[in-house]
Amino acid sequence: MSAAPVEPKTAERGELRALTAMRGVAALAVVATHFSATGQNLTAQTIPSLVPHGYMAVDFFFVLSGFIMSYTYLASFQARRPGAYTDFLARRVARVMPLHVSVVLIVAVLGAVDIALTGANRFFVSGSFAADLAANLLLLPGLGIGATFNGPAWSISTEIVAYLAFPLLVAIFFAGRAVSALGGIVAVGLLVLLATRLPRLGLTYEAMPLNLVRCLAEFSLGMLAFRAYDAPRLRAIFAADIVAFGLAAACGLSLVLRVDLPAALMFPFLVVAFAANQGRAAALLSTRVPYFLGVVSYSIYLIHNPIRPLELGLATAMLGTDVHPAVALGFAALGTLVVIPFAWVAYVLVEQPGRRVVRQMFASAQTPFIRKHP
Repeated sequence: MSAAPVEPKTAERGELRALTAMRGVAALAVVATHFSATGQNLTAQTIPSLVPHGYMAVDFFFVLSGFIMSYTYLASFQARRPGAYTDFLARRVARVMPLHVSVVLIVAVLGAVDIALTGANRFFVSGSFAADLAANLLLLPGLGIGATFNGPAWSISTEIVAYLAFPLLVAIFFAGRAVSALGGIVAVGLLVLLATRLPRLGLTYEAMPLNLVRCLAEFSLGMLAFRAYDAPRLRAIFAADIVAFGLAAACGLSLVLRVDLPAALMFPFLVVAFAANQGRAAALLSTRVPYFLGVVSYSIYLIHNPIRPLELGLATAMLGTDVHPAVALGFAALGTLVVIPFAWVAYVLVEQPGRRVVRQMFASAQTPFIRKHP
């Protein structure tokens, strides 16, 4: 997940606040799912997840990312603007890397402190610390290289590949109708093949190479979703409140029934509906709290995993490991909410300044080249 508000590249592209808010909802779904698994350590009885199949929020991230990258950057690529690809990658690096690197370093320190104090490392497992640290800093574990220090970062690794392939994907999905239709058929076909390999049409692939197929297929469907959104007639069809609420309910039902593929195939339509909507659906998500969660969603997603063992250790010390299931679920809910203020701090102290610093670095590196090659 590279969760971020839509960053308009041109004056005519404003922020789609409803989509920004949807990132926040999806990020919390992932966090609640993980804290539900953590809460299971507090009770001998089985507890349900707070969000059924909440890991599917990552699939939503992939679709939404393809849509937003197209919404924000497509015009520059289609106009063949000099430096469009370099600028695109620079902005993606500035968006993703500062917080990621900070979290990796913090987790490395937490692991070292844990070993010093307890003789165990509850934060990550590493066979070769130096090599794994370097791999994590470069976002390689999600691509099968090195042991991960922060599990959720696997999706960021695969999205980096999608960013690198973005010009090629633009050439496919914004070419003629026949080519883009063929690309869409291939993307849907790949998702179907993945889903039929697992029970109940599951999409729980987090290891190479199938996690990369999962990401690229859904990122591609997000780009196709933008193509539909950019067609006025189609956008008008999806703009109605009943369509947005209906699709949201259908996706929710698919997840409650614990069948992944239908939800994944509906996500592109859901994104178009909320992007096009100017009624109650978009207004509901554009209110202060959902929008705030969307703004800090990348931090929510990336920092929650190292918080889990800390909160579990505190809860175990206070409650023991045989509490009532309701108490374990309460821990999962509270643990999820506790992540939010930490995410806000990370956003203010790391994400925002880190983004500015990295962009300034790229701008400074480009200036001498521009002067030498006007």
